[in-house]
Amino acid sequence: MVSPKVPKQVVIIGSGVIGLTCAYELSSKYPPNELEITIIARDMPDDGLDSTGWASPWAGANWYPFLNRDPENRWERVSFERFKKDVPSDIVMDLPSKLYSSDPERGKSIWFQDVVGNFKPIAEPYPPSIGSTPPTASAFEFVTISINVPRYLHWLQAELKGRGVKFVKEWVSSVADLEYVPTEGGGSDGNKVKTDVIVNASGLDVNPETSESTYLIPRPNGDVVLGGTFQVGNWDVSPDPAIARGILERCLTYCPELATQPPATPNATTTPDISTIKVLRHNVGLRPARTGGARVEKEIITLPSTSSSSKTWSSPELATVPSALKAAQSTPDVENRDAREGKTFRVVHAYGVGPAGYQESWGVAEDVCGYVGEFLSG
Repeated sequence: MVSPKVPKQVVIIGSGVIGLTCAYELSSKYPPNELEITIIARDMPDDGLDSTGWASPWAGANWYPFLNRDPENRWERVSFERFKKDVPSDIVMDLPSKLYSSDPERGKSIWFQDVVGNFKPIAEPYPPSIGSTPPTASAFEFVTISINVPRYLHWLQAELKGRGVKFVKEWVSSVADLEYVPTEGGGSDGNKVKTDVIVNASGLDVNPETSESTYLIPRPNGDVVLGGTFQVGNWDVSPDPAIARGILERCLTYCPELATQPPATPNATTTPDISTIKVLRHNVGLRPARTGGARVEKEIITLPSTSSSSKTWSSPELATVPSALKAAQSTPDVENRDAREGKTFRVVHAYGVGPAGYQESWGVAEDVCGYVGEFLSG
């Protein structure tokens, strides 16, 4: 009598867009009798998406590349195609876009001209409301995509539950916590199942970006996301009235149509009246960026680990971190430390994509799926 095949076990840390997409890609490649997938995270899409302790609910989620290099551009190309092909059209919408630049040679560095639709230069760079300030030397228009974030996260979770992916709402302080597959409530059903591969899509222990930009991102539901700021080391998630006013003024200058009563004859001297903009809410989100760029690679960790990926925040760093995130850095399990020493964990890292989580998610997930496959077949 042939014994039934025991499925391998993959545990994914993090239920943001990267973690969910990795689970989607893995569950598409491996049937449940070959691979069982568990997602463990502090926040889940069906919690209401109100927590500021994770990044995915607060993203603008339009597709617009920030960098001109691989592997990011490869991930972005793959993701654009997958959003158009695999995600329902009422979640992803075509988004006519314009790009203004002070660089006269900007067009030479735009690698995605063959990815988006109808890419072409704009002869008249600025609308009348902007005039000649700030200066522009080149401008372009094209059709990209915009994602309805709440609906998309809920859709991904529903798809995964339909495929048998399990969701466990728990804290994780170290990969050592995941020697065995977690179960709901943190307990065990009496039959511990060994974890084969851990996917680290947590996004913690990373650094926000820096700079400022002005963007307007329409959503499929009719809302428009306005932004924004990129502030290094600022973990404060409370809205700043001065920053909010600056964002509204800049966006109204670029797009007078935001106002419920736009000026009859807009010109460069028109003072934006932001009181005429219907503001639904002010959002402040953290960007899970990483010094040196995204980390997508496999690693074998042996405890005790000296890997930089497993370090906790130092006291000075913790002083700037909100209490909701401090809790994630829980006290090490001293009781079981000796029992864990010398154990090895096969980990695939997928974090640190910063503001590009959605537009790189499918490409990152393809790489993660490949790394997991290498571990499982090794």
